[in-house]
Amino acid sequence: MPEPSPEEVPLQGLAADFATRVARRDTADPPPPPSQTPEAIAARVDAWLRAQHRVRDPRARYALTRMLLLLVRQPEASTAALQAAAGLGPRSGARSTLRLGALGLTEWFYRARTRCHRLTRAGEDALLPVVTGAAGAI
Repeated sequence: MPEPSPEEVPLQGLAADFATRVARRDTADPPPPPSQTPEAIAARVDAWLRAQHRVRDPRARYALTRMLLLLVRQPEASTAALQAAAGLGPRSGARSTLRLGALGLTEWFYRARTRCHRLTRAGEDALLPVVTGAAGAI
C-alpha cells in the first residue's frame, strides 16, 4: 500500500476538526463555580440580606451576617455567642437577635437559664442556596 502524500495527511480529520471547532465556538464556557471561601460566603449572605430582607444599614448587615454564619456552622448558639460573633455589646446584640427572629430566620428557646437561638426551618431552606452559591439564590 502506498504511503499517503504529506498534503493528504492533514485533510483526513479536517471535517471533524472543523465541526468540533464550530460547536465549541457556539457554546459558551460554563461559569466558574462560586467561591467557597469564608469571605465569599459572607459576601453572598450580606447581599442576600440586602436584596431579600431589605437590611439597608451596612453595620446591621455585617452583624446579622456574622450571627447567621455562626448558626450555619453550628445548630444553636447562645445570645452571648451570637453577640461575640458579631462583635456587639449586650444591648445591640440583643436587638440584632430580635431582628433575626422578626425576619423569620431564627427562633429562640431556653437551655437551662441560657437563651439560645437556632435557624428556623424556613431560615435553613432560604440560606442553603445562598451559602452554597446556587444560581439565582440572591
